[in-house]
Amino acid sequence: MLEEDQLKSALRTTTDRLEQEQRRAEEAIARAEAAERREREAIAKIGALEALKLKLETELVELETSSRNLQVQLEISERESRACRRDLSLLQTEFEELDIEYRQSQKQCRRYQSELRNWESSVNGHQKAMQVAVNNAFQEGEDAGYEAGYEDGYAKGKRDGKQQGIKLGRKEGIVEGKEQGRIEERRNAMDAIDKFFAEEGYDPSRIRRWAQSVQGLQPGDHLEACSLILMATSVPPRRKGPKDLPKLPASAFVPPSSATDESFGLGPDPSALQPESVIDANVVVKDGDITHAQWKKDAGQVLGGKIKGVVLSLSGADLEKASKDLESSPDRDRILSLIVPYDAEKPDPALEGQLASTKVPTSLSTIYKGASPEVIVGLKWALERGRPVDIDIQVDLSESTLEGFEDTVSKATEGLTNIPPIVLSNVLPPPHDLDLPIIRLMNHPSYVAFQTQVAALSLLPNAYIKFLPPSWDSPTPQTPYPGSSSDTPESKIQREWKRRIKMYLGPVLEAFGHQRIMFGSSPSTSSRGPSNAGDWYEISKESLAELVADQEFLDAVFYTNAQKVYGQEKKTEA
Repeated sequence: MLEEDQLKSALRTTTDRLEQEQRRAEEAIARAEAAERREREAIAKIGALEALKLKLETELVELETSSRNLQVQLEISERESRACRRDLSLLQTEFEELDIEYRQSQKQCRRYQSELRNWESSVNGHQKAMQVAVNNAFQEGEDAGYEAGYEDGYAKGKRDGKQQGIKLGRKEGIVEGKEQGRIEERRNAMDAIDKFFAEEGYDPSRIRRWAQSVQGLQPGDHLEACSLILMATSVPPRRKGPKDLPKLPASAFVPPSSATDESFGLGPDPSALQPESVIDANVVVKDGDITHAQWKKDAGQVLGGKIKGVVLSLSGADLEKASKDLESSPDRDRILSLIVPYDAEKPDPALEGQLASTKVPTSLSTIYKGASPEVIVGLKWALERGRPVDIDIQVDLSESTLEGFEDTVSKATEGLTNIPPIVLSNVLPPPHDLDLPIIRLMNHPSYVAFQTQVAALSLLPNAYIKFLPPSWDSPTPQTPYPGSSSDTPESKIQREWKRRIKMYLGPVLEAFGHQRIMFGSSPSTSSRGPSNAGDWYEISKESLAELVADQEFLDAVFYTNAQKVYGQEKKTEA
């Protein structure tokens, strides 16, 4: 029994242990199933995350593609914006050109009206003189007939016959006299008009052929005839493609009334216009002559009497020595600034210290022969000094070189808050072949390109342009002596130069305006033709006066603009 009880006890113990192990096994199975569920959930999450990652990568690629497309569109829009601004500038230039041509046409019509009024006054005076002469002849004949008839005893019959004969003779004499007078007056008028056109530089034979072609016009066609005159004598358009001349109002061809006759006159005579004062913005120091004695001699009394200041360009002269010489010079107060040359590709490090130590106002100048990273750095260095910078453009301006120059200036001025004046030279007038006839020059590709180039250069920040003797490989024509004939070779050469200069000066005035052009008497260093300061002053002054005939324009170009550009530092020093 005891053994049976022990066995039962052992069996119960084993059963309890077995149940316990079974419960532990079930718990292990439950934990394993839970782990499997968590594993499946983790795998599902990983799959979802991978899908999300793939989606995000796809969206990222799409965003990058969209960003590149937007960037390309932005660049295209910027190019179109620049093109629109350039087109707008060209349109503004063309509008101003049309306005100038309109004013010139009005002035030309007023000249024609004045000549016509003078001719009509001459004809009327001649007719009145003829009438007085005929009346006197009639009275003398009447007296003679009366006396002769009375003496012969045929007073009544003689008188009647005499009167009838005189009347018939008078009628025939008046008709023949008027016809002869009209023929002579027409010949004199045509000679006067031919002389006027010849002095203005037009071909009289061409005008005469035109006059013959329009004979027989009706009174209502006078306005059209005047328009044809303007088209026959005006300068051809400078730009490519046809361009209509401005239509003048009918009032331009109506003679003034007696109430306005005194105020209806032509504009001021260009030869009578003179700048009140002159600043020569480009006087090159030769052979170290800081007193510029040769320039004073060349300037003469006309230019020398109006000079209020000069800007000396130190071509190879030592800055320190020149500064010391000027401090004790009697011309010190007249020196507006010293232009110090430097190499844009490799500026001299010692130059900055010399500029800081000198007591004379200074500015910088360099020669531009092409674009390069070194030139950009050198030009930026000069502009950072805060002084005016002269740039002598000694490269043929084509579309590519112009873009290179614009890019150079743009990068050099990038980041500068106060950009000093950038003064361009060797552009007005540009290098040119004098053998090219002026008729061909009007439509020559180089002249058409010049107008576009000037319009582009005028958009550079704070840009000015110097009006210097041109690099035409020919000496500046001498000024004819007062009272000399206009047919002398010197006068003809001077007139030819003025016509060419005015062709280049017109587009520059339209692009830069009279507020950004400065007169200078020394040519670019690339010029091989000598120039006299006094002769160039006369040619440049007369060219500008004949083109605009405005006192404000002359004072700005010959004085005010140079004072504004080069006189600021002198004011600060004072």
